[in-house]
Amino acid sequence: MGWTIATIVLTITTTAMGFALVNLLKKNETLEDFISKQSEAIQSCDLRLKQIDNKGTFYADDEIGWFFKEVKKIQEALNEFTLK
Repeated sequence: MGWTIATIVLTITTTAMGFALVNLLKKNETLEDFISKQSEAIQSCDLRLKQIDNKGTFYADDEIGWFFKEVKKIQEALNEFTLK
């Protein structure tokens, strides 16, 4: 009788842990997809920013240069969050 109760408890515990593991795996995969999409968006923005100022026109302009420099700083900070 003692073995039967232990087996039932062990079976219920193992089943619950299995469901929890599957749930956590699904959440992890969802977050991996989200991070991957964010990384792609950051890389796309970085590429576009470089294309916009490929001649250095914005960077050298006094009136808009300071703004462009700040945007580049923000982009450099975002680049640290891309997947490598």
